[in-house]
Amino acid sequence: MSKSLSSPPLKIPFAERREREFLYLKEVDILIAATQNTRAGTRNAALAMLLFCQTLQPVEIGWLRWCDVDFNKNTLQVIRNRTKSSQSQPLSVNRQHLSIAEVDILKDLQYLSTTDWLLQSERRQRLSERSLHHIIAQAGIEAGLPFPIHPYMLRRTGLYYRAALLLEPLGLSLRQCCLLWNVYKTSASLSAQEEIEYHAINRKQEEGFLFTLERIKAFSGITAYDNLVDYLLGAFLLFPRLQGIPQNYWLAPLHWLP
Repeated sequence: MSKSLSSPPLKIPFAERREREFLYLKEVDILIAATQNTRAGTRNAALAMLLFCQTLQPVEIGWLRWCDVDFNKNTLQVIRNRTKSSQSQPLSVNRQHLSIAEVDILKDLQYLSTTDWLLQSERRQRLSERSLHHIIAQAGIEAGLPFPIHPYMLRRTGLYYRAALLLEPLGLSLRQCCLLWNVYKTSASLSAQEEIEYHAINRKQEEGFLFTLERIKAFSGITAYDNLVDYLLGAFLLFPRLQGIPQNYWLAPLHWLP
């Protein structure tokens, strides 16, 4: 008699597990505070900060070494668009500014470090992506957040926030941003009403939108514009109508502020 094999459990869609794929800034604060109450709290707080502030992917942050940090200039060297099979793919290298809070936590972490890895495991090895995901998920539980979280939510929120800082001074609405996207990055034709709305956008706003698009692209390492626009327009999810953006946020990238 043959033995029946049980089917693997079905993966629950993200939409059924959580109501959104980003965090509000208050939730970022709560999460970072919660990491400091976990085992290896300094390391885990630095991990959460870098995911948000530098908008890193797990595979990017896991390979960082102390030689990538320049405390004299308060910068971090990041290899972007790194993948598990990136040996044959071109890599982009960014030198990114660190916020004051990041510099402070990294100096504390360096004092505790015993290897060249920026984020090391208790076995003194590079922190794996699996461990990274587990740390952030556990921090979300510790923080009492109402849904399970993962590292990419911090990265996504960081990009939404940076896009909002760049778009807010332009005075563009979400609809106007969508119109500019359609004009420059798609082949879609505009209706007569859309043509009128497009021509109502002044040249400074138009140039500012394109500058924001390219700056987010260069910073994030995202190469496909179809993916990039989701992060750009996500600014309106984090701050509806781009209102209420804190100008004195403790994790703000000061060189990005208008």
